[in-house]
Amino acid sequence: MFNPAFIFHALLEVPASLNFFFRPNEQLSSAAPQAHALIRQYAVLLMSSNIVALIFAFRPLDETSRRVAGALAVYHAAPLVRAVGRVAYQGEGYGKGLGGPWAHAVLHAGALGALGWLLVGW
Repeated sequence: MFNPAFIFHALLEVPASLNFFFRPNEQLSSAAPQAHALIRQYAVLLMSSNIVALIFAFRPLDETSRRVAGALAVYHAAPLVRAVGRVAYQGEGYGKGLGGPWAHAVLHAGALGALGWLLVGW
């Protein structure tokens, strides 16, 4: 038995973390080379969240699992807000990879909802 909300987080964020790690220059419009190290560090942090999600995906749901789900849900709020902003302002700019702003908005809203659902215990 597994928990689909945690699996969803990992499936969503593994490609993102790999993209950040292997293509840091595509993440900012005019990134200085020093920024690449920070972007790669973020990629490793994101990959760590995937490992945590996969650990909790295969555990029984308990209070700790609910709290971890809540923490991961909070993470998804930021990329959701960013994606909605890009859709609203139709910004061309940077970061067009991995589906674009509509896909990001839908997927992060889904992850936020699924993980938030676990947090509140429904």
